[in-house]
Amino acid sequence: MRLYLIVGLQCLTGSVSAATDKTDQMIRLLSEHAANARQFDGTYRAAIASRDAAWHAYRLAAAATGIKVIASATSFYTDRTEESAAGQTSTSVQRSFAANQVSITAKKPLYRPRDIASVEQAYAQVQTAEALLLSADYTLLGRVFLVWAEVMTARDQLQIAKETLLTVNRKRMETEKRLKAGEATIDQLGLEIARQRQRQAEVFELQTRKELAEQALADLAGPNALIPNSFTLDNAVPDRLAQITRGEIFQTIEERNPELIAARFSEQAALLEREKRNADHSATVDIYATATRGENDTAVYIKDEMRLGVQLSLPLYTSGALTAAVSQADADYQKMKAITQATLARLKDRGNSAFGAVKSTTVKIDALNALIQAAELHAESIGRGVLAGVGSYGDLSRAEVELLEARRQRSNELLKFSQAWAALSVVTSRIDSIFERGPKL
Repeated sequence: MRLYLIVGLQCLTGSVSAATDKTDQMIRLLSEHAANARQFDGTYRAAIASRDAAWHAYRLAAAATGIKVIASATSFYTDRTEESAAGQTSTSVQRSFAANQVSITAKKPLYRPRDIASVEQAYAQVQTAEALLLSADYTLLGRVFLVWAEVMTARDQLQIAKETLLTVNRKRMETEKRLKAGEATIDQLGLEIARQRQRQAEVFELQTRKELAEQALADLAGPNALIPNSFTLDNAVPDRLAQITRGEIFQTIEERNPELIAARFSEQAALLEREKRNADHSATVDIYATATRGENDTAVYIKDEMRLGVQLSLPLYTSGALTAAVSQADADYQKMKAITQATLARLKDRGNSAFGAVKSTTVKIDALNALIQAAELHAESIGRGVLAGVGSYGDLSRAEVELLEARRQRSNELLKFSQAWAALSVVTSRIDSIFERGPKL
């Protein structure tokens, strides 16, 4: 149990080098499975697409503040009457002609507060998408590890159930012999038969559980995702909780949790949306330059023209639309502030629950380790008595079943511990080292 790397700590050395090697192998394989899962998991792939879309939206917003050049070409036919007055007389001329005109216009915003706010808002949305992608990455690795824990637990408990079944079978056979010798009743044999069938059902149930867990791993990380039988939860979880307090956990959540970071950037984007809507009340200033060239089949025609000017725009009356838009954006901003606060509270509650579960299961595992040692000594003592002719196989079977039951309880607590440890690692974002130690993705 040496996976301190899950929380970015160092593995123990010296006498536990063999366990460390096993842990290193597990980390590498876990990283490979996580890399495969990124190719299959829809939530992660959606987060990547959202990040890419946010970057394109940012480039689009930034383009609004740059120079725009537009070229146009026109070809037309005109039939018009031209009239001129001189004193008391006037003359009119009917004129028809065909013309062609080409123009190029360059325009550069000088002052557009709305566009500036749009660029800042788009960048905040990019940061939101990046944080959500990191959150999806951490969550995915946590899911892979939890599936690993389920597979290893199912294997361990299946092995324990098979050993228990062998012990119960032996107890039934002994009871049958005792019945024939007149030392047991038919009721006792019926009880042993019922226990045997119960253990057989447990073996079948755990075999199904193992198959379902392995299928879940294949669905998540690909059909070739396998966990060697030599990997156990003893090598996948740490011996003791790291020296960390609840306050430090809460501080880490506030500083590092990508889901919370994404909520803060979303709140910032909502604030910028309000500023953008409010900027619609402001004037805008643009500078432009136009060059035009044309020709027709008459003698009188402006062939070339160049213009350089400044354009000022100011909204005067919009029937309250702009004010309503600002009020709506402010309401959305207040909503995002509340969501950020709720996210922080939820993450702290999750971290607190995981921290408590880690501590309580650690105590239970210690107690079960002591119980297993005592049960082993008890079974060994009865076994020696049986060989010496002063004990019964029934007593030995009961002692062995007690030992196997203690092992089963320890296996359950290891699963709960690994689930809590994974939840604590994800919520505090302390799993970076697994990615660093794993293959380059």
